Amino acid sequence: MAVPFTAVGRTNPSQPQNPLRYYPRATQSGVIDLEELSERVSASCSATPSDCSAVIIGLVTEISKSLDQGNIVRLGQLGSFQVSVQGTSSASPEELTAKNISRSSIVFRPGKKLKLMLNQLKFYKKK
Repeated sequence: MAVPFTAVGRTNPSQPQNPLRYYPRATQSGVIDLEELSERVSASCSATPSDCSAVIIGLVTEISKSLDQGNIVRLGQLGSFQVSVQGTSSASPEELTAKNISRSSIVFRPGKKLKLMLNQLKFYKKK
């Protein structure tokens, strides 16, 4: 299989009079939901689809709890999750408080197997 992409035109903000430049953007060819994923995993192991769903739901709950405690969650070949924050600066470390944090997000870093998959991807231009 291959990942579809389309051409997306963008202007240069510092030179808006210049013609558009076109960049590739990956597009999705479908969606795999929890039910479908559970069916697929079940087909390759001895667990039932319901067991697979329960494990995935439990995993999400435990990842959330662990991130809330300030932990990095490493899931082997899948990758790791950790909390990241953005905010405003202060003149000194003593003045910096939680009020300086304006946004938090979850950072996912793929594991070796997913990185290898990325290096081997094939692409095709969607019409």
